[in-house]
Amino acid sequence: MTGWEREERELTLAEYEQMKLMSEIVSDNTSGIIASVTEFQKDAVIDEYTQQLIEEGLI
Repeated sequence: MTGWEREERELTLAEYEQMKLMSEIVSDNTSGIIASVTEFQKDAVIDEYTQQLIEEGLI
């Protein structure tokens, strides 16, 4: 391929403000979001391991 293609769209002022607000919220809460996901993953792994132990009759 020797060319390039670009898609473009204009936002209304309301759409832009909403996008900017969401970006700020995510940016401000990044560490909290990561901690929540990490805690959820840890809980899921523990639950899965516990289920495996139960199925094997070890618990």
